[in-house]
Amino acid sequence: MSTGNRNNADPLGEREYPIEDKNLTEDQNQHLTDSLRKVRDMPNAPAALKDLARQLLSGRMELKDVLDSPSGHRALGEGLAPLREQWRNMSPQERQKVRDYDPDEDPKRGGAERDKRIR
Repeated sequence: MSTGNRNNADPLGEREYPIEDKNLTEDQNQHLTDSLRKVRDMPNAPAALKDLARQLLSGRMELKDVLDSPSGHRALGEGLAPLREQWRNMSPQERQKVRDYDPDEDPKRGGAERDKRIR
């Protein structure tokens, strides 16, 4: 979604709000908002996970209520199932590499620059 959309609505005409969870920092809220937009717009994401992203972005559900909601719980389960299978298929060395990965230190993602801005 472009920031120039003055109605702040997604392609389906649903109003969208940035996540503003009081327990998260401003950067964390922005990252979560961006991630939810990506999930919502990802063609191969499970429908339930896309719907959960829409609910969070529209303000119909708060982050703290996701696991209490049957649809939220189901969406997370469906969304994580492929990751669970990938994890099971990894070698112990590959798993350790994933555990050790820090996106803030990844120069491909601009991690070093982002880290300087935060501090």
